[in-house]
Amino acid sequence: VVLGDSVAQTMQKMAVLLLASVLLALVGAASAGQPGSSLGRAPRDLGRLDVCDSSPALRLKGGSWFSGTKAATPEGTSAVKEPVTGITFPGSIQAGGKSLELIGCGERKKKIVGPMAVNVYAIGMYVDQVTAVAAGKGLSSDAAAAKMLSEGSFTKTLRLVMARSVNAEKIGDALADQIEPRVKGTGAPVDAFKGFFKAMNKLESQQVVTFTQSGGHTLIVSAPGNRNKQFTSAPLCKAMFDIYLGDTPVSDNAKKAMTQGFLKLVNA
Repeated sequence: VVLGDSVAQTMQKMAVLLLASVLLALVGAASAGQPGSSLGRAPRDLGRLDVCDSSPALRLKGGSWFSGTKAATPEGTSAVKEPVTGITFPGSIQAGGKSLELIGCGERKKKIVGPMAVNVYAIGMYVDQVTAVAAGKGLSSDAAAAKMLSEGSFTKTLRLVMARSVNAEKIGDALADQIEPRVKGTGAPVDAFKGFFKAMNKLESQQVVTFTQSGGHTLIVSAPGNRNKQFTSAPLCKAMFDIYLGDTPVSDNAKKAMTQGFLKLVNA
């Protein structure tokens, strides 16, 4: 009888402990939903990247302007994600001997059959903030902003990031096809431009090519493998940026993001 009572008491105590554990779990779950509870706070995601979009208002943070919001990465830098390709762009880069700030980005698609298309690359535009603001102060329309971004003599860069592996010569030829009608009769070095890409093999996914205008008349093209070439031609500079900012841009999303980002920058 004494043994039986001991077993019963032990089982009763275990049941009480189990019930207490369940109650504590329920209390913890409830407190997680309270705004002031530390249990309800998700750990900070330092690697989160925000979307590069033309719709949200630009916000100034650390001297850099972005289409959309941005978040600090573990390295303390900032990055912006292009929403269609998921490719990320640093908030600022060094190019043309200056620090340039991102104003917008978009995607470049290639049609396959009918409405079907694939993402080829993402494109982002960077400008020297001081001189770009001085040149564009007071602009109010998308058309005026696009014209200034295309023709302005301030230092600016187009950063092309591959979304898939593509033969480099095909990229060069595709760009040249867009450039040629824009520079007809100017003597712009289109063949040399095409030759720069022909000398390469493939451009792999995530590899970067940049096109930087410096001094208003020099186009500096940089590609993987430490390949760099300067082309001295104001018409070539204008045509390169007109591909994305002209009346018939190859990416409507990119033009919209760039122009609206520029307007918000210069009219802040």
